[in-house]
Amino acid sequence: MGGIEGFDWQKNLQMFQKYPMMTTKRLEKRTKRPSNVRMLSSDFIEDSLYNPSYGYFAKQATIFQHDEPIVYKELGGQDEFMQKWISAYDQYDQKMVPTLKNSKENHFQLTKPSLQLWHTPTELFQPYYGEALARYLLVNYKLNQYPYNDLTIYEIGGGNGTLMTNILDFIQKTQPEVYERTRYNIVEISSRLFDKQIKNKSKHSHKVHLINQSVLDWNRPVLEPCFVVALEVFDNLAHDVVRYDINTKQPYQGYVVIDENNDFKEVFSPELNPWTKHFLNLREQSKCAVSSLKNHPLNQHKLLQQLKNAFYPLRNNLSDPEFVPTRLLKLFEILKKYFPNHQLVSSDFSSFNSTVPGYCSPLVQTMHKDRMVNVDSYMVNQGYFDIMFPTNFDVMSELYRLVVGKLCNTSTHADFLSVWADTEVTTTKSGENPMLDLYSNASFLYS
Repeated sequence: MGGIEGFDWQKNLQMFQKYPMMTTKRLEKRTKRPSNVRMLSSDFIEDSLYNPSYGYFAKQATIFQHDEPIVYKELGGQDEFMQKWISAYDQYDQKMVPTLKNSKENHFQLTKPSLQLWHTPTELFQPYYGEALARYLLVNYKLNQYPYNDLTIYEIGGGNGTLMTNILDFIQKTQPEVYERTRYNIVEISSRLFDKQIKNKSKHSHKVHLINQSVLDWNRPVLEPCFVVALEVFDNLAHDVVRYDINTKQPYQGYVVIDENNDFKEVFSPELNPWTKHFLNLREQSKCAVSSLKNHPLNQHKLLQQLKNAFYPLRNNLSDPEFVPTRLLKLFEILKKYFPNHQLVSSDFSSFNSTVPGYCSPLVQTMHKDRMVNVDSYMVNQGYFDIMFPTNFDVMSELYRLVVGKLCNTSTHADFLSVWADTEVTTTKSGENPMLDLYSNASFLYS
């Protein structure tokens, strides 16, 4: 359970120093959730999502997968599409194994675990979504690399392996001469999904290489020209938490302290982590400096900030929190160092409803008794909640330019697919197109 005892650094210092510092790397080797430790907020979030023993993606999450493609021209409209989608969800739910649970003495009830099922455009609109990406890759490959280089693809976080299958099927069918020169690599942190990808790669096994590791641990140079595909990757990259002194504007670094009772407390230190400092400095060098960011905590009216601190004195003159994408910045640095000749194509969410309080704050949710439950803190029992961050595509395109040294473009989800997808095949009888109309809160970033 998350809590706040006050943000006065001098009062918290003794308590803060009492607990040893812990990192995600050290926690990877643990099978039980830690106590009596302190860690960066980003390490707490990353451990919650990716710990091999109890992390959300290691134990809880399942990716929705249609048994067969939807025939859109047979559907009346988007409502019928949604009904078909819900029906497919129910089939997943029925597969969960019921168990007997002792609820009261001598009284047993039949229960089943809530299904942590999440969906992606790749799965919902397969194979057509993957084919759109394949067209984009083929056109850019032919323009920039063919015939001098092979078509080399690195997908970060391959899910069920559906995108890989759809892309390779399309290339094999439409450009067999390019297919012969295609190499597809998946970098997958989740061992569960890695095992799924092994099963799904059989059709193209001679073309596919699977790597079971976090892309943030990548240390091998890839010097040949390649495409890096990252769909719904940014949103689950951990962020650091920063608050600012409302008088001096000095940033304070967020930490999570887990005490001997397994209670969570948030503490803010004036000493910034190097990645947080790197992000804040880079942003000020970009076209998206803080002064240009609407709703940023530092741009709130001074009177409003003072009122908040008057009503909540435990804030100790600190601003609302900002969640800064330090792991995404690290990914860009890895692309620069180890993939110098890459082209990036990525897609993710630009906004969410029902996020926790703060600027660029995450949506924290889980399924409980078949209902989606949103909570108002990222400090939750590790592994039981999905923690998803929106991406500010204007800021991240600027950071990509500054870090990698390449220009990139952004577009809405619908605009990108209108260019690269076969939109006729996903159009219903009413003229509605679920692939274009849904995911209105998603965008593409590509270099």
